[in-house]
Amino acid sequence: WYQRRVRKQWYQRRVRGAMSEIENYLGSHRDEVVVVRMKDHPEESRSYIRDNLARELSRFITGSGKVKLSRTDNPVLGEAIERNERLIVTVNGGFNPRRPIHSLRQVESYKMEGGTDACFSVNEMVHRLTSDPRAKYDYYPLQVDWYHAFGLCLWDLAGLCDGTELHKLIDINREVVKVTRRPINLVMIDYAGRGDVKLADVVAQINRYNVNMFT
Repeated sequence: WYQRRVRKQWYQRRVRGAMSEIENYLGSHRDEVVVVRMKDHPEESRSYIRDNLARELSRFITGSGKVKLSRTDNPVLGEAIERNERLIVTVNGGFNPRRPIHSLRQVESYKMEGGTDACFSVNEMVHRLTSDPRAKYDYYPLQVDWYHAFGLCLWDLAGLCDGTELHKLIDINREVVKVTRRPINLVMIDYAGRGDVKLADVVAQINRYNVNMFT
């Protein structure tokens, strides 16, 4: 009982602190949007997470905070900014989310635990995304899972896919666009910073390509 109680208190403090930081950030950055995604909850924790999450987000639902929760899970950026609904929360785990807390739905490239001798190939990641029948629907975000699951410490695991390996993300996006006429939406990564290549620069290049393709 004591161990479970400690975990609950730890979780509650972390959520409250994180949401306060997000609220302050969005309050001073009026053109920014934050997406909070929660997934893979243990079965025994789902009801607690649901109830606690609704309580922690109540001020964003009532509009008493500096920003409101988005009423849709995939809003148009300009409309979200205009309505000040710039916080998007999605969850999964087998329970019915309380709106405007949305149900998490996405196509992930993660299939199995990776090896520990090399990073992923472009063709491998493209196939994992485009072979999913949901990939043709734009309301399922496409996520590239750019990390390995086990076998080495985090620092060494990250080193497999860091540095110049990040340039593969540009090629993955281009190939996905060719097949699905959609860009990748998310990159899930554990660590980026060991090499000279900055993830932010790679993402900026991907975004420029996508803007030119679809405008």
